[in-house]
Amino acid sequence: MRYFLLSFIFLFSLYGGDLEERVASLEEEMEQVGTKTEGGGFGASFASGKFEKGWIGIQFFGGALYWHAKVGGTEYVYDLATGGSGKVETQSFDWDWGYRVGAGIRLPIVKWEVIGTYTHFGTQDNEGRGIIPPSLLVSLKGGVIPSIYEARSDYKIDYDNIELTLHQSSFLSRLLGFGTMVGVKRAWIDQKQGVTYRSREAIRVKDRCRFVGTGPNLGLNMNWHLLYGISLVGDASGSLLFGEFEVKHSENEIALKGSSYLFTPTLRFLFGLNWDYPMRSTQFSLSLGYEAEYFWRQNQSVEIENRGASGFRIQLMRYAEDLTFYGATLRAGIEF
Repeated sequence: MRYFLLSFIFLFSLYGGDLEERVASLEEEMEQVGTKTEGGGFGASFASGKFEKGWIGIQFFGGALYWHAKVGGTEYVYDLATGGSGKVETQSFDWDWGYRVGAGIRLPIVKWEVIGTYTHFGTQDNEGRGIIPPSLLVSLKGGVIPSIYEARSDYKIDYDNIELTLHQSSFLSRLLGFGTMVGVKRAWIDQKQGVTYRSREAIRVKDRCRFVGTGPNLGLNMNWHLLYGISLVGDASGSLLFGEFEVKHSENEIALKGSSYLFTPTLRFLFGLNWDYPMRSTQFSLSLGYEAEYFWRQNQSVEIENRGASGFRIQLMRYAEDLTFYGATLRAGIEF
């Protein structure tokens, strides 16, 4: 026993200093990777790949739109075949590109997000129809033009939209979340159609409808988490825009212009997939979906109608048709 005690004292005196340094170094390393538990004990701390928003979250996003336009009231000629049957010729727009950009900031106290968005889309179409007698073309724009053998129409649409909205999200479960949206929307829509009829001479008929309106914007959104950061997303919103319709019509020596203030309702929805790539302080997102926006009574025009068997009388007729945009929307964003 005495021999064992003397051996222990000898080893401690030989390695004691080095052992104390190693223990102190180990305690320092454990403090770097450890954390205090709720019970006051010591536990391991692990790095998390989950995105954590800052006290004030900021996001930027942009995207490409590959849309198609449909609008009523574009009929410009009636092709009356020799056999008595015929066909109405209208505009048929191609698919065109647009874009959308935006930014948002999170209000830390009320936990709402303020998001501003700008959207631009433009498209145009050129159509034409010519015949060989005894077939007949009947004009559908302007006054009655006899003996038409050729008609050509060009149509152009420009659409700009600014939205400023407040978003708030809530989660029904770990995988399913819903959000509400309230804000204001301002839209500019410019439509121009020009038709050239050829009989004994060329006659040009032009119509233009320009709308600028503002109104409230209300909506809902859904986010259903699937796997590997992929989610099924959906948005739906509606607006009631109040603004000015400026309508112009010209043919031959006649030029008409009218202005009126009216309400026009709109409905928009988007349905698609979203992929999030989170890091600790930054999150990237990429989404692809089908989007559509519908405007009621948006394409307005004034036409001249000649009536009266014994005398010449001009009557102004005002028309209104609907407008819709639909297609694929690709969006990429970054959030801090």
